[in-house]
Amino acid sequence: MSWHGHRDDPKLPKPVREVWRRKFSNRRDKNRQSNVDLAVLDSKGELVHWFDGFRRVEPQGFRGGQKRESLASYTERELQIALLGLDPAEIREKKNPLVLPGLEGPGIRVFVQLLDDRMRAYRAPVVEAVALEKADWKALEYPRKKRTVDAGDLEKWLAQVYPPGVMERTSQQTKKVYQISKVEGTLTLESAGSSGKTRYAILSGQVKLTDEGPGDFSYEGKLEILLAYGSSQAKVVSLKGVFDGIYPRYSRVQERVRKIPLRAAFESLPLASADSRG
Repeated sequence: MSWHGHRDDPKLPKPVREVWRRKFSNRRDKNRQSNVDLAVLDSKGELVHWFDGFRRVEPQGFRGGQKRESLASYTERELQIALLGLDPAEIREKKNPLVLPGLEGPGIRVFVQLLDDRMRAYRAPVVEAVALEKADWKALEYPRKKRTVDAGDLEKWLAQVYPPGVMERTSQQTKKVYQISKVEGTLTLESAGSSGKTRYAILSGQVKLTDEGPGDFSYEGKLEILLAYGSSQAKVVSLKGVFDGIYPRYSRVQERVRKIPLRAAFESLPLASADSRG
């Protein structure tokens, strides 16, 4: 879990409050610390140990001329300290199978990646499950002839296509990430053959996403979706697709805009048979 907010936030979780109380108690040491802290909690949610996430501390025994401790070694050493404060009964290997977010009813699961070479962690996809109502599928009904679809009709799930990372377009007042407030584009929906009792259609076109922050900030990409239908019904049975775009990130160091690939994938939830959605 993580927390991103102000120190005076009334909803500040107890462990975060304790970490920041200790961190900012020593003003002389303040300038040597980063703005990222890591904390280890026990099974009851009590703080066991915390440390600065990026602070390169040289432990006793290190002398000038010796190789500086790596960030990985520093983190491992701090975690070893944390283990000393945990009940041995809580320290056991436990397999945690990966479970993707799902829904009880129909919807769409969205996977988003920012392919930034400098921030490799953003390549791990963020996954969101978006619930959809019956009316949300109406624009995607089977096209008996080629027609256009307003990308704004798909805003519920296309609005999830924004970069992972807490430092992307964040309000300085609330520390909340700016949400996508406008989805624009004219998409084309046309039939794409059939296989057995299943008919197909392809939805494609350029999509522009604008967030709610200042500066009318936006970015674009190409959307391509494959939709499946029953042999005689217009309702969508399932869909899968991709978004391939460019995200303009401003580099304060280089004082220029870097154009970074932003990709997303979509799949319908739950996957229904051609008969069950008919």
